[in-house]
Amino acid sequence: MKMDYIDKNNRPREKLINSGAFYLSDAELLAIMLGYGTKDESIMDLSSRLIKEYGLKGMFNMNYSDLIKISGIKEAKATKLLATFEIARRAMNDKKDDIILAESKDVYNYVKDEYILLNEEILTIIYVTNSLKIIDKEKYTLSDSGMVEVPFKKIVYNAINKNSKGIFMIHNHPGGSLKPSRADIKSTEELRGLLSKLGMHLFDSIIIGKNEYFSIADFIDNTNSLNRLKLNRK
Repeated sequence: MKMDYIDKNNRPREKLINSGAFYLSDAELLAIMLGYGTKDESIMDLSSRLIKEYGLKGMFNMNYSDLIKISGIKEAKATKLLATFEIARRAMNDKKDDIILAESKDVYNYVKDEYILLNEEILTIIYVTNSLKIIDKEKYTLSDSGMVEVPFKKIVYNAINKNSKGIFMIHNHPGGSLKPSRADIKSTEELRGLLSKLGMHLFDSIIIGKNEYFSIADFIDNTNSLNRLKLNRK
């Protein structure tokens, strides 16, 4: 339906101004985000089709390549959607600057909102002071091989430049399993060793699943402790 046929007060933009965003449907909110339709579809017809076919959750998880494959979505609309979704993610993770990451639960609570609805593995590195206050945060996406590659040299280089006393390493398992892989454990031990040589610490390596987390550092320490106990009993 063309906007010309919709009563002015019921158009998405006017409705938002008069009543507030809360009262708009998903299609109406999407229509405002996209701005305009195509030669074949009005903005409301386009938005309604996208909601029906993909839903907000589905579109929230898409990258640029996914979006431009959709009929009616080209570069301008795709980039506008990606920017809007990223703002939403960052707003959900808007934390106080003086937060202290005293334990793994604090780290989980700090980053968990950023991992909501993600279907790909994302690696997050948090640089902290000696008192565990946050200095900076970086993210790394999937490699072409389909696995998160830990950029050890870059992490260590940045830790030195940021005058960091240590880091937290976090990644997610989109499937929900919290069991660490051999690669997870190996990368944790390797990064811990590199930082230790420079007088810095890997304070924790955390896997995020569905509304829960797993500390690889605790797992390694506990496993080593158990191995030492077994050796002592022999």
